[in-house]
Amino acid sequence: MRLRPWTAQDAAWYAEATRDPEAQRFTADPPDLTEERVAAAIEALAGNPDAASFCVEDAGERCGNVAVAFEDGVGHVSYLVAAHARGRGLGTAALSEFVTWIFAHHPVTELRLWTHRDNTGSRKVAERAGFVRDPARDQDREVKGRTWPTVAYRLVH
Repeated sequence: MRLRPWTAQDAAWYAEATRDPEAQRFTADPPDLTEERVAAAIEALAGNPDAASFCVEDAGERCGNVAVAFEDGVGHVSYLVAAHARGRGLGTAALSEFVTWIFAHHPVTELRLWTHRDNTGSRKVAERAGFVRDPARDQDREVKGRTWPTVAYRLVH
């Protein structure tokens, strides 16, 4: 498993990966995400000090995404593992490596993430990567026109 920068050539793959029904059940990405919108997001990341994202690869195959947005000294983390790559420990490995990278390259001491309450896979990834539940930040969020019950996690460096 390795993390590498996204390129415009990855845009179609990512747009397609988010259309998986299980991904749509739990990702904030819209079901009609296009290659063009993904390519624009990849381009916007270049040189942006307030965000970072990497493609997760395993044996040369695209398998997912890890991302962080920085706000007020806190990193807000998200991740996606493509359908074909779930259940292999890649999410945990990628998130753990990404956390190490974030703390080595950005002046933050806390990372936060949230996930849909029913997304047990994502919750296990967070916990295995060292994040702990932060019930005080649990909340209902408006996502894609629906209310999602979400649970919060944090990791302090």
